[in-house]
Amino acid sequence: MASMDNLLHLVHSDGAQALRLHVGQPPVVVLDGEEQPLDEPAITPEDAERLWWSISNTRQRRELWERGWVNFLYRFRGRASFVVCARVEKTSVGMDIT
Repeated sequence: MASMDNLLHLVHSDGAQALRLHVGQPPVVVLDGEEQPLDEPAITPEDAERLWWSISNTRQRRELWERGWVNFLYRFRGRASFVVCARVEKTSVGMDIT
């Protein structure tokens, strides 16, 4: 499974509108309004947790598990900002990043 850094770099460099990360599916980018699954394996609960921890802080993690969702701005490499919409999906985390 690719790292969050690699996934966000791909989104930023290709000018994609969104990145969707949900357990049981490969990562999906939205490019020109079309969802395009990446040539990656389906995301496992462990992958989702690792990806989530790589971009969230303690407050955001706590808020996610208390409310079931959290939205925040993530600054990527000082070049781009992404809106992260994370939510609890069963016992894992799913994210839509725009």
